[in-house]
Amino acid sequence: MARIYTRREVRRRKTNYLIFAGIYDFIGAMAGIAVIIACVVLLIALFNWVARDGQASFASLVKIVEDALIVPQ
Repeated sequence: MARIYTRREVRRRKTNYLIFAGIYDFIGAMAGIAVIIACVVLLIALFNWVARDGQASFASLVKIVEDALIVPQ
């Protein structure tokens, strides 16, 4: 048999539900911000690595091309 709730019980349950929903929304928003910050940090690290590695890679490629084009006497 279905339980009958008073208006006070319904209002209390609704208030509790809204409080918990707000808490979970807040936690979800904080987790989303943390993920965004982590992604930004990883992208910055990736760009820095590519910049450093690119200079070294292009330096070795330029050396190979110079050695191939310049004929020793």
